[in-house]
Amino acid sequence: MRRKTFDVLFEPGAGLAALVKQPCLWRSAFYFTISVGFFTGVVTNCWLLEQPLQVRFAIILATVLIMATALSLYGFLLHGIMETFGALAGDPVGLICLLGYTTLPFLLLTPGALLAGKLGLGGLPLLGIIVLAGFVWMLYLLVRTLEAVYLIDCFRSLVALLFSLLLMYIVFVLPWQLLVKLITYGW
Repeated sequence: MRRKTFDVLFEPGAGLAALVKQPCLWRSAFYFTISVGFFTGVVTNCWLLEQPLQVRFAIILATVLIMATALSLYGFLLHGIMETFGALAGDPVGLICLLGYTTLPFLLLTPGALLAGKLGLGGLPLLGIIVLAGFVWMLYLLVRTLEAVYLIDCFRSLVALLFSLLLMYIVFVLPWQLLVKLITYGW
Protein backbone atom coordinates (compact mmCIF):
# COMPACT_ATOMS: atom_id res chain seq x y z
CA MET A 1 0.00 0.00 0.00
CA ARG A 2 2.84 2.39 0.80
CA ARG A 3 4.47 1.78 -2.57
CA LYS A 4 1.27 2.68 -4.45
CA THR A 5 0.90 5.84 -2.39
CA PHE A 6 4.50 6.80 -3.15
CA ASP A 7 3.99 6.12 -6.87
CA VAL A 8 0.85 8.26 -6.99
CA LEU A 9 2.43 11.19 -5.16
CA PHE A 10 5.93 11.24 -6.60
CA GLU A 11 5.73 9.24 -9.84
CA PRO A 12 2.12 9.92 -10.85
CA GLY A 13 2.47 9.03 -14.52
CA ALA A 14 3.30 5.40 -13.84
CA GLY A 15 1.40 5.13 -10.55
CA LEU A 16 -1.95 6.34 -11.84
CA ALA A 17 -1.62 4.43 -15.10
CA ALA A 18 -1.11 1.20 -13.11
CA LEU A 19 -4.05 1.95 -10.81
CA VAL A 20 -6.53 2.65 -13.59
CA LYS A 21 -6.06 -0.91 -14.89
CA GLN A 22 -7.42 -2.49 -11.71
CA PRO A 23 -10.65 -1.78 -9.79
CA CYS A 24 -9.71 0.45 -6.89
CA LEU A 25 -12.87 2.31 -5.84
CA TRP A 26 -12.85 1.18 -2.20
CA ARG A 27 -9.13 1.84 -1.77
CA SER A 28 -9.57 5.24 -3.38
CA ALA A 29 -12.48 6.04 -1.03
CA PHE A 30 -10.32 4.93 1.90
CA TYR A 31 -7.46 7.21 0.86
CA PHE A 32 -9.85 10.10 0.32
CA THR A 33 -11.45 9.63 3.75
CA ILE A 34 -8.09 9.35 5.48
CA SER A 35 -6.57 12.34 3.66
CA VAL A 36 -9.47 14.77 4.03
CA GLY A 37 -10.44 13.43 7.47
CA PHE A 38 -6.97 13.75 8.99
CA PHE A 39 -6.37 17.19 7.52
CA THR A 40 -9.76 18.48 8.63
CA GLY A 41 -9.44 16.74 11.99
CA VAL A 42 -6.11 18.38 12.76
CA VAL A 43 -7.38 21.83 11.84
CA THR A 44 -10.66 21.32 13.71
CA ASN A 45 -9.04 19.94 16.84
CA CYS A 46 -6.45 22.72 16.98
CA TRP A 47 -8.81 25.66 16.59
CA LEU A 48 -11.99 24.31 18.14
CA LEU A 49 -10.44 22.69 21.20
CA GLU A 50 -12.99 24.31 23.54
CA GLN A 51 -15.91 22.74 21.65
CA PRO A 52 -17.31 19.35 22.64
CA LEU A 53 -15.97 16.28 20.88
CA GLN A 54 -19.33 15.70 19.17
CA VAL A 55 -19.16 19.11 17.49
CA ARG A 56 -15.64 18.47 16.20
CA PHE A 57 -16.58 15.03 14.85
CA ALA A 58 -19.67 16.48 13.20
CA ILE A 59 -17.54 19.10 11.43
CA ILE A 60 -15.09 16.43 10.25
CA LEU A 61 -17.88 14.14 9.01
CA ALA A 62 -19.70 16.98 7.26
CA THR A 63 -16.48 18.11 5.56
CA VAL A 64 -15.66 14.60 4.35
CA LEU A 65 -19.18 14.04 2.99
CA ILE A 66 -19.37 17.44 1.27
CA MET A 67 -15.92 17.01 -0.27
CA ALA A 68 -16.74 13.46 -1.44
CA THR A 69 -19.93 14.63 -3.12
CA ALA A 70 -18.19 17.62 -4.71
CA LEU A 71 -15.26 15.51 -5.95
CA SER A 72 -17.61 12.90 -7.46
CA LEU A 73 -19.66 15.55 -9.25
CA TYR A 74 -16.46 17.22 -10.42
CA GLY A 75 -15.32 13.87 -11.81
CA PHE A 76 -18.50 13.53 -13.85
CA LEU A 77 -18.08 17.12 -15.07
CA LEU A 78 -14.52 16.34 -16.16
CA HIS A 79 -15.69 13.22 -17.96
CA GLY A 80 -18.34 15.23 -19.82
CA ILE A 81 -15.79 17.87 -20.79
CA MET A 82 -13.36 15.23 -22.00
CA GLU A 83 -16.05 13.61 -24.15
CA THR A 84 -16.87 17.05 -25.56
CA PHE A 85 -13.19 17.50 -26.40
CA GLY A 86 -13.26 14.23 -28.33
CA ALA A 87 -11.65 11.81 -25.86
CA LEU A 88 -14.38 9.20 -26.28
CA ALA A 89 -12.27 6.26 -25.11
CA GLY A 90 -12.30 7.43 -21.51
CA ASP A 91 -13.49 5.43 -18.55
CA PRO A 92 -15.72 7.40 -16.14
CA VAL A 93 -15.48 4.66 -13.52
CA GLY A 94 -11.69 4.75 -13.77
CA LEU A 95 -11.77 8.52 -13.36
CA ILE A 96 -13.99 8.35 -10.27
CA CYS A 97 -11.77 5.56 -8.86
CA LEU A 98 -8.65 7.70 -9.20
CA LEU A 99 -10.13 10.91 -7.77
CA GLY A 100 -9.66 9.72 -4.18
CA TYR A 101 -5.94 9.35 -4.83
CA THR A 102 -5.69 12.99 -5.92
CA THR A 103 -6.38 14.12 -2.33
CA LEU A 104 -3.31 12.30 -0.97
CA PRO A 105 -1.21 15.52 -0.84
CA PHE A 106 -3.39 16.69 2.04
CA LEU A 107 -2.40 13.59 4.00
CA LEU A 108 1.24 14.47 3.46
CA LEU A 109 0.61 18.10 4.43
CA THR A 110 -1.25 17.24 7.66
CA PRO A 111 1.84 17.83 9.89
CA GLY A 112 2.08 21.34 8.43
CA ALA A 113 -1.56 21.93 9.34
CA LEU A 114 -0.79 20.73 12.86
CA LEU A 115 2.08 23.21 13.08
CA ALA A 116 -0.18 25.99 11.82
CA GLY A 117 -2.80 25.06 14.41
CA LYS A 118 -0.26 25.07 17.23
CA LEU A 119 0.78 28.60 16.25
CA GLY A 120 -2.78 29.83 16.90
CA LEU A 121 -4.09 32.72 14.87
CA GLY A 122 -0.54 33.52 13.74
CA GLY A 123 -0.59 30.20 11.91
CA LEU A 124 -3.42 31.19 9.57
CA PRO A 125 -1.05 32.43 6.82
CA LEU A 126 0.91 29.18 7.10
CA LEU A 127 -2.31 27.17 6.87
CA GLY A 128 -3.30 29.19 3.79
CA ILE A 129 0.04 28.40 2.14
CA ILE A 130 -0.32 24.71 3.04
CA VAL A 131 -3.87 24.52 1.64
CA LEU A 132 -2.75 26.32 -1.53
CA ALA A 133 0.17 23.91 -1.95
CA GLY A 134 -2.20 20.98 -1.43
CA PHE A 135 -4.62 22.26 -4.08
CA VAL A 136 -1.83 22.89 -6.61
CA TRP A 137 -0.47 19.39 -6.00
CA MET A 138 -4.01 18.02 -6.28
CA LEU A 139 -4.53 19.80 -9.61
CA TYR A 140 -1.27 18.34 -10.88
CA LEU A 141 -2.46 14.86 -9.89
CA LEU A 142 -5.80 15.56 -11.61
CA VAL A 143 -3.95 16.37 -14.84
CA ARG A 144 -2.00 13.14 -14.52
CA THR A 145 -5.26 11.27 -13.80
CA LEU A 146 -6.85 12.64 -16.96
CA GLU A 147 -3.78 11.55 -18.90
CA ALA A 148 -3.98 8.03 -17.47
CA VAL A 149 -7.72 7.55 -17.93
CA TYR A 150 -8.14 9.17 -21.35
CA LEU A 151 -4.68 8.43 -22.82
CA ILE A 152 -4.16 12.03 -23.92
CA ASP A 153 -1.26 14.40 -23.61
CA CYS A 154 -0.56 16.80 -20.75
CA PHE A 155 -1.61 19.91 -22.67
CA ARG A 156 -5.12 18.63 -23.45
CA SER A 157 -5.52 17.46 -19.86
CA LEU A 158 -4.47 20.85 -18.53
CA VAL A 159 -6.83 22.67 -20.91
CA ALA A 160 -9.74 20.45 -19.85
CA LEU A 161 -8.93 20.99 -16.19
CA LEU A 162 -8.66 24.77 -16.55
CA PHE A 163 -11.90 24.86 -18.56
CA SER A 164 -13.66 22.87 -15.84
CA LEU A 165 -12.38 25.27 -13.19
CA LEU A 166 -13.62 28.19 -15.30
CA LEU A 167 -17.06 26.57 -15.49
CA MET A 168 -17.06 26.04 -11.72
CA TYR A 169 -16.15 29.71 -11.24
CA ILE A 170 -18.93 30.85 -13.59
CA VAL A 171 -21.53 28.70 -11.86
CA PHE A 172 -20.59 29.15 -8.20
CA VAL A 173 -18.58 32.36 -7.75
CA LEU A 174 -19.57 34.80 -10.49
CA PRO A 175 -23.26 35.11 -9.48
CA TRP A 176 -22.23 36.05 -5.93
CA GLN A 177 -19.73 38.61 -7.21
CA LEU A 178 -22.37 40.17 -9.45
CA LEU A 179 -24.88 40.24 -6.60
CA VAL A 180 -22.40 41.98 -4.30
CA LYS A 181 -21.57 44.54 -6.99
CA LEU A 182 -25.27 45.19 -7.63
CA ILE A 183 -25.94 45.66 -3.92
CA THR A 184 -22.84 47.80 -3.41
CA TYR A 185 -23.30 50.11 -6.39
CA GLY A 186 -27.08 50.01 -6.54
CA TRP A 187 -29.47 48.58 -9.09
